[in-house]
Amino acid sequence: MLKWLGGLILAGVVLVTGFQLIPVYMANHKVNKIVANVVKDTSLKKRPKREVISALQGQFRAQDLSHLDPKEVVKVARDENGELVLDVKYEERRKLMYNLEIVAGFDEQFTN
Repeated sequence: MLKWLGGLILAGVVLVTGFQLIPVYMANHKVNKIVANVVKDTSLKKRPKREVISALQGQFRAQDLSHLDPKEVVKVARDENGELVLDVKYEERRKLMYNLEIVAGFDEQFTN
């Protein structure tokens, strides 16, 4: 009986953790897709950084990622050949239960 109870508690913790992490990873997938599309966009290739960020902001709003600010999440740079390089680096925190939080960190680089 005690083993069953322990197993149920463990299964509950795993399920709660999974339900908290699924939206975080889905949002990260959206961010990566947006940034990859912006890097491939030839019209933004030679544009100033603020225009690239502006394009990202529009896409973030359209994909319901308003909790992430592209100015803080994405660093826009150019490599030695003048190609666009976007570094995505951020972390998301989700409350698990009581005073426990889950932290998921993401660090990706996109270049054309």
